[in-house]
Amino acid sequence: MVSRVIPVDPFDLVIFGGTGDLARRKILPGLYRRFVAGQMPAESRITGAARAELDDAGFRQMVGEAIAEFVPKERQDKAQVAAFLDRIGYVSIDAKGTGGWDALKARMRPNVVRAFYFSVAPALFGDLAERLHAHGIADAWSRIVVEKPFGRDLASARALNAVLAEHFDEHQIYRIDHYLGKETVQNLMAVRFANILFEPLWKAEYIDHVQITVAETVGVEGRGAYYDKSGAMRDMVQNHLMQLLCLIAMEPPYHFDPDAVRDEKLKVIRALDPVKPDDIVRGQYLAGGGQGGYLEHCEDPNSRTESYIALKCHISNWRWKGTPFYLRTGKRLRSRASEIAITFKEPPAFHL
Repeated sequence: MVSRVIPVDPFDLVIFGGTGDLARRKILPGLYRRFVAGQMPAESRITGAARAELDDAGFRQMVGEAIAEFVPKERQDKAQVAAFLDRIGYVSIDAKGTGGWDALKARMRPNVVRAFYFSVAPALFGDLAERLHAHGIADAWSRIVVEKPFGRDLASARALNAVLAEHFDEHQIYRIDHYLGKETVQNLMAVRFANILFEPLWKAEYIDHVQITVAETVGVEGRGAYYDKSGAMRDMVQNHLMQLLCLIAMEPPYHFDPDAVRDEKLKVIRALDPVKPDDIVRGQYLAGGGQGGYLEHCEDPNSRTESYIALKCHISNWRWKGTPFYLRTGKRLRSRASEIAITFKEPPAFHL
């Protein structure tokens, strides 16, 4: 199989929270795959930044272990892994203080794109943005990438936007959802708009209901304190599942560029009806099979944070009026699945 090589400018990429779960499971293995695909110029460098006291060698060992665990064996090549690790370094940094920032600045090179990935809790986004400018690390060509959850509610999201806007122009801020990088998700619009069989049927007249499910078999052990501040609703529904719902329900954009697609997604969100209390189910997984329960993992016996949530949504526009959308996600479920099920209405019964 021949990979398509896409020209990319040389860059310095800094991953704040480089030792965290998201970096190990998703970001660093994903960057390795892009390197193998020929999408990373030789001049590019990746720097992990976190509180842990590591040196370059220690971080490279961690990245190598992450690749071994989360990249399929058939895609692992010793020579490629070694070449990838040669591009990686590490800086121990204090996101709220002054420690490590001068060392990070010393690693930044002139005349390359600087990108900063905020793989940390949202409470640190503002501190990182402020210090990148205060220490002269970010410039007009820099980009920041912020992951979910983006605030806890509307007020905190607006406050966070305001803080980032103080230090970066809008075109420099990338609010991303890594679920949209899945190949199947990227193919959704092709299924929707390039399939002459499906497109005429893609409406309430023919579709009985839609189910969107993201089920995980893992619990929250090891990061329960973080997860207990968000829960399944903030961690999954208001970002990942809502993006999938928008891709399923949106109208054809006038052009397939980011702004046009975003505008059509926004129309779907504005057409959503308020969810009725009886249309929401929340729960926590219990201990079993030799593994602890949610209350044990979050270390709070009185926690009311959900590790499972299911809800029924309605979209009040001409295309979807009357067709329910069922969204559900949770931890420590029986099997792992990420799927969208479109259930068409049965044809009228007839007798020969």
